[in-house]
Amino acid sequence: MKQLAWGILATGLVSTTAMAQSATPAAAQPPAASPVTVTVGADFPTLYFFRGLRQEADSALTFQPFVDVGVAASNRVSFNVGTWNSLHSGSNSDAYDNAWYESDIYGSATFTAGKWKPGLLFTAYTSPANAYNTVSELAGVLAYDDSASAVPISPKVVVAFELSDAQADGGANKGVYLELGAKPSFKAGSHVTIGVPLKVGLSLKDYYEDPLTGEDNTFGYFDVGLSAGVPLSFLHGGSWEAHGGVDVYTLGDGLPKLLNADKTERVVGSIGFSVAF
Repeated sequence: MKQLAWGILATGLVSTTAMAQSATPAAAQPPAASPVTVTVGADFPTLYFFRGLRQEADSALTFQPFVDVGVAASNRVSFNVGTWNSLHSGSNSDAYDNAWYESDIYGSATFTAGKWKPGLLFTAYTSPANAYNTVSELAGVLAYDDSASAVPISPKVVVAFELSDAQADGGANKGVYLELGAKPSFKAGSHVTIGVPLKVGLSLKDYYEDPLTGEDNTFGYFDVGLSAGVPLSFLHGGSWEAHGGVDVYTLGDGLPKLLNADKTERVVGSIGFSVAF
């Protein structure tokens, strides 16, 4: 479907880098931490979903590399720029110009007010394979940092506004998307971090338009998952991590169900890695 678009950051809509330390004489204390963090990685999902919308008919091998550059401007403001990509070797690659289905370019600003972290994120969802027209989006993000808790919940709210004539759902109207999410997590032993990501995607206005009736469906999807991350301390030249997990999607009627072979459930697995410098 020519107008379907997509992608989302593998690391979440707004990432917050570690804040820079105040500079001190080298003889007194170690050098301050760098205000710039570069994170590189890739994921290999069994199937690519974007906000409850299935992006490939036959997944075969799906490769999703990303690069993120974070700059801590102060202890209250940070900026990120980067790209996230999805390459498909399955049936979709035969229908388009090449296997490079998606390439997203984004920039974000995150602010810190106590434990609250509001932010803005602009994303251009492009397709080097000419699978869809470029979709531009501006999102507001509000996250709560409870990482110091024994079991962090990490709640987050995202409201995204489509700016371009091309739409994520291929509909006739610019959509407004609402996402409510959380990721309770805990340590299993001294090295493994277990997470239970929870997410619901809703249409505030024309985001999940039915391709047959044009009706806007409010409920897009609910996603509950289980994830695990393990640091690879034996690798040098950065902070390496391996991660994997599984997500169970419950999809809404209309377009989400239609793209998923008229089914309202789907299980998706994923493995991947990242390294931060």
